Amino acid sequence: MNDRSVYPLGKRRTFVVFFGLMLGMLLAALDQTIVSTALPQITRDLGGFEHYSWVFSAYMLGATVTVPLYGKLSDIYGRRPLFLFAITLFSAGSILSGIAMSMEMLIAGRAIQGLGAGGLIPLAIAAIGDIIPPRRRGKWQGFLGAVFAFSSVLGPATGGWLTDNASWRWCFFVNLPLAVLALTVVWFGFTRKPRREDHSIDYLGAALLTAGAASGLLAAVWGGTQYPWASPVIIGLFLVAAAILTSFVLQERRAVEPILPLELFRRRTFSAASVAVFALGAAMFATIIYVPLFVQGVLGDSASGSGAVLTPLMLGIITTSMVAGQIVSRTGRYRPVLMAGPPILAVGFYLLTRIGVDASQLDVTRDVVIVGLGVGLMMQTLIVAVQNSTPRRTLGVATASIQFFRTVGATAGVTVMGAVVTSRLGGAAAGASPAALATALHPIFVVGIALAAVVLGAVLFIPHIELKQTLEERPLQVEVLEEAA
Repeated sequence: MNDRSVYPLGKRRTFVVFFGLMLGMLLAALDQTIVSTALPQITRDLGGFEHYSWVFSAYMLGATVTVPLYGKLSDIYGRRPLFLFAITLFSAGSILSGIAMSMEMLIAGRAIQGLGAGGLIPLAIAAIGDIIPPRRRGKWQGFLGAVFAFSSVLGPATGGWLTDNASWRWCFFVNLPLAVLALTVVWFGFTRKPRREDHSIDYLGAALLTAGAASGLLAAVWGGTQYPWASPVIIGLFLVAAAILTSFVLQERRAVEPILPLELFRRRTFSAASVAVFALGAAMFATIIYVPLFVQGVLGDSASGSGAVLTPLMLGIITTSMVAGQIVSRTGRYRPVLMAGPPILAVGFYLLTRIGVDASQLDVTRDVVIVGLGVGLMMQTLIVAVQNSTPRRTLGVATASIQFFRTVGATAGVTVMGAVVTSRLGGAAAGASPAALATALHPIFVVGIALAAVVLGAVLFIPHIELKQTLEERPLQVEVLEEAA
């Protein structure tokens, strides 16, 4: 089997395009967290402390609600124009954020960044599905998983360093050279999609999904912080979200070309993987957010030191992402890799429940490495399994939907866990003693064990489907959830 039959673009061009996709993913993942350490200085310069959380929330909302739309449109128009549009929009938001003269202007820039970032990660993963066959995709996507993990941890350190040594504005300007390079590679490296067939775009479905997801995420972000959970505002937002999302499901059932085809949920692999990535996203970001809080608040380490403890988490994810990719590519089997992940993840969280005020940073490092090993085995392997079981006509929307569920899981999980910590501290988080904070954080790690159990239950339902050797080869097995007779 020659290179052209396996890699339609040729191996060298495939590598160049893959490099551009990695840059795009780096941009989106880095900006999820890069402003976290710069925010105190930003609010000192621009004022508007009451809008503090919106600098992060505006980005995440924009990045989350647009994911399925990018996926569907890329299935119709091709990945190239959508990826170019996403990079351009992200760059425009970066410029607006960097020159912002008020918090309102900064938040607007962050929202535009998010609207662009919503396409970068899912389109990068979907584009891999266009140029690399499933049997060889694992080892390539292992690198994407490593980029995502590396960016999530590198963001806070980069933001802090730029703020201290240059200006917080460089947290946004630093994106531009990378964006230009990614834009150039994608422009010249991607092939153009052949003549487009006529399609009808489900604009109403897109609007309903965006409005419903935004309402639910707003309720999750505001609940317990800006408004009490039982306040009319939060309850109202959740009710609005439920009503709109119900209307969305009804619309998708009758749409000619739905923005999120409900038929995807009849496939065991897609349905189970959606549950798994939701729980996995919550577990991963709970570690990123709350382990540094433990190190700083309980062990008394510095802010930079507490952030540095995430480096071993990153190394754990990178290591097993690479190993998992090699195993899947060499053996053609992904279920053993998926089954190995949840027990390792659960062990890591169990060990975290055992640490207290007498723990050392070495103890925490050991535990987060184990958590990282578990996450790395599953994150990209789930993508390979979904893409292998999905027809090419819906590859983009299926990949984007998995990313959507992961992001929603991360947002919801961190929010719920934050509410647990706040309730146990009685609103006195800032002045809590190390022992009290350690006690309040332990339930977070217990929830992590439960999330690992949810992931295990989900991957048990993922069947083995022989990985395709080429892009044109049909799966040897088609798995669909049978409807009740």
